[in-house]
Amino acid sequence: MLTLNAFGSSLPDSFPLTTPVGGHSYTVEIDTEIAPGCSTGLLLFYDPQHATGILLDGEGIGVRLASGYVPSRQQKGATRATLRIVNDNQEVDFYFRLPGQSWQKTRESAEVSGMHHNVLGGFLDLRPAVFAAGSGSASFRNFGYWPETKVPA
Repeated sequence: MLTLNAFGSSLPDSFPLTTPVGGHSYTVEIDTEIAPGCSTGLLLFYDPQHATGILLDGEGIGVRLASGYVPSRQQKGATRATLRIVNDNQEVDFYFRLPGQSWQKTRESAEVSGMHHNVLGGFLDLRPAVFAAGSGSASFRNFGYWPETKVPA
């Protein structure tokens, strides 16, 4: 288990923990639980202004698109979930599963082919990441990476 103490008020002023991956198609997944006041998420992170992912916070489960816009919230009041990102050649879908329930796909998807250094500068790459912001902490378990797309059944 990994516990991250919240830092900053939101993703742009937090310190995400990232990992490199190879290829343009893969699946990442993690179980997460938050303390009151904390926000967390599983992201594809380029830099603080350019990240997309699935979030869990006091408002429920939502999606952060590259611009930072969170279009909708589902499962208000959830404090624990398994989050999954399926990146199929830069077309990204987001999934979540609450304890004891089946997988759900979010309404939102993202296209991330423009999130690289030729477009954004900085000589960075798009990496899976987790973060914790606000107050309290987020706990993470069972990180999974597969070099293929694994759409939940």
